[in-house]
Amino acid sequence: MYTAMSYLFYLVAIIAGYMAAFDLLVQVFPDYGFLELTAGFFVTAMFFPLVPLYPGVNSGEWFLAIICYVSIMFGVIAGNQARKSKA
Repeated sequence: MYTAMSYLFYLVAIIAGYMAAFDLLVQVFPDYGFLELTAGFFVTAMFFPLVPLYPGVNSGEWFLAIICYVSIMFGVIAGNQARKSKA
């Protein structure tokens, strides 16, 4: 049960990262195409915890960063609980 919760929290964090990345993509390339979208997808996959910091620092929109980092925190806690309950 804790393992599924951990993965769910990580999924929420990844979705928040991708939402921030899409907002950044629209700002940088207003008429984005397949190439920009694909490159943005892979870059965000590597750096999804860092991407939500950009809207927070640049325009004061910290909502996605808070969701991302709190979800990662709860994912780590749930993962540790899953590991404890197996032992």
